[in-house]
Amino acid sequence: MKTRIGFGGRLACAAALAVAALQGQADQLILKNKTVVEAKSIRFKSSSQEYIVITMEDTTVPVPAKNVERAVVPKPAGFDAAAASIQAGKYEAAIAPLEKIISETTGLEWDNAARDLLGQALIGKKDARKAVSTYKEIIDNLPPERVPLLWRRHYWEALKGAEMFAVLKADLEKVINGGLRDTAALAQLMRGDMYAAQGQKNEALLDYLRTVILYEKVTELQPEALYKAATLLEELRDPRAAE
Repeated sequence: MKTRIGFGGRLACAAALAVAALQGQADQLILKNKTVVEAKSIRFKSSSQEYIVITMEDTTVPVPAKNVERAVVPKPAGFDAAAASIQAGKYEAAIAPLEKIISETTGLEWDNAARDLLGQALIGKKDARKAVSTYKEIIDNLPPERVPLLWRRHYWEALKGAEMFAVLKADLEKVINGGLRDTAALAQLMRGDMYAAQGQKNEALLDYLRTVILYEKVTELQPEALYKAATLLEELRDPRAAE
């Protein structure tokens, strides 16, 4: 049995959302009160900070952005092709399509996914400062808990590539001191990379070892931290490298 809730159009419960998602028949607007709006189309209007929803009955309903948790719409055309171009090292070919996707999907989740890809393309082109600006649009406009760990890492890598070490260090230490454990572990590792990029090998080594010892339960980072610690120990001619 499906539940419908009146909202100037057709609203679906979570069960209906799951069915619609499987069938690919509707966009969804998820409100902060957990209500799900099922729609034929959704677009974001920046000038008025609202979502324009075309309901299943072809009624146009404006929804203030302050009431919206997120919008779920199909993957934009060209997204996968741009990702494949980046994977192949064809960074320039990915940039214009990604900028178009960002422009067309503002406020619809895919804009930030496209920004992450664009940032990777810019890093690949050695334009780290522009990549930083791209990632800042994500970091500044999403709640911290909604920024995927991989995107945060890419942002830190862009800051390192741009040699914006003061900004990078401040952000890493903020996360180390107050972030979730997996995020703090990555920040500790990335601070080691920052020190290494600055030629501060002893400081880098300490951060790699801290990642190994203090965050041993964050298993996905252990191989990288161990490898980087061993490499630095070898460079420093420390007999502990083999261990």
